[in-house]
Amino acid sequence: MAVYRITRFKALDVEKAAEIGESMRDMLENIDSEFIDMVSYGNGDCVVVAKYPDQAAMDAATDTAKMAFGKMIEAGAVDGSSVKPETGEVLMSF
Repeated sequence: MAVYRITRFKALDVEKAAEIGESMRDMLENIDSEFIDMVSYGNGDCVVVAKYPDQAAMDAATDTAKMAFGKMIEAGAVDGSSVKPETGEVLMSF
């Protein structure tokens, strides 16, 4: 069953956060995700939505996700105290 990791965060520099994510594209494309989207919905409020085929794939990607956010925090692009990951299983799809 598909699972999601949804991580809300405050970007101090949205463009820099996106640039760092883009610089990690090769690494992120090598994890077993169905997709990873970074979405900005204004005023630095952002979310990363990642869909995985199952819990094992999401668990295997956890260190990579932490590393990506770590790079963004270290570069001053993301407020580290704002990073709030949540996970869940798909209940139904349309």
